[in-house]
Amino acid sequence: KGHSNVVTFGLNENCDYWASDILFNENGMPAFKVNHGGQTLTTVQLAVPGEHNILNALAAFTCGHTLGVDAETIKATLEGYRGTQRRFDIVGMTSEGVKIVDDYAHHPTEIKATLDASQNVPHNNLWCIFQPHTYTRTMALFDEFAEAFNKADKLILAEIYAAREKNIYKISSKQLAERIMETHPGKEVLFMEDFREIADYISEKAQKGDMVITMGAGDIYKVGEMLLEM
Repeated sequence: KGHSNVVTFGLNENCDYWASDILFNENGMPAFKVNHGGQTLTTVQLAVPGEHNILNALAAFTCGHTLGVDAETIKATLEGYRGTQRRFDIVGMTSEGVKIVDDYAHHPTEIKATLDASQNVPHNNLWCIFQPHTYTRTMALFDEFAEAFNKADKLILAEIYAAREKNIYKISSKQLAERIMETHPGKEVLFMEDFREIADYISEKAQKGDMVITMGAGDIYKVGEMLLEM
C-alpha cells in the first residue's frame, strides 16, 4: 500500500498549521496568527468575514507553505483577496447611521453562515431582508428556510424571485413568513411584496447603529440602493 503525506490545519495546536489570537475588526473581518512547527509564522488580516473564512485561508496557507511558498508571500496574497461580489458587501451607511450590507446567500446553510458572520460586526438590531430564489427551491427547502433566520432580530421577506419559473405551486413568501411566526412567536417577521414599501419601512423604523442585510440571489440588492439614495 502507498503512504500519503497528511498535513492538518485547524484552530487548535494539535494541528500542523493552526490559527490563534483571532480578532475581528469593526467590519467583522478576522485577523489571526498562523502557527507551525512550534513558532508563529505570520499574522494575517483577511478582507472577508466569518470563522469559515479563517479555515479557508488557513487551508490555502497550509497548501502553499507545504509546497514551498514563503509565509509573507502567502500572507500578502490572502490579505489582497476581496472575495466574490455580493458576499457580505458593505455597500454603505445611511444618513441615519444604518449600515447596509448585501449578500448573495440564497440557501439555508449560506444564510446561517452569513448571519453568523454578521455577529462579529458591531450593531444594534440586525435586519435581514430576504428574497427567496425560485418557487422550486422555496418548496423543497421550506422547513430549512423557516429555521435559517434565528440570528436576525428583524426579518422582512420579499416575494419569491421567479427567475424563469412559473408558480405552479401557488407558493408565496407570505406562507414562509407565517411559518416562521408560528415557530418563533417572539420574532418580528413581515412580508412585503414591494421594494419601495420595504425601503420606506426600514427608513422609518431602523435606528442609528442598526445593520441591514439584503439577502438573496435575485434583485433584492435594490432595496439597499434605495435606502442609500433616501
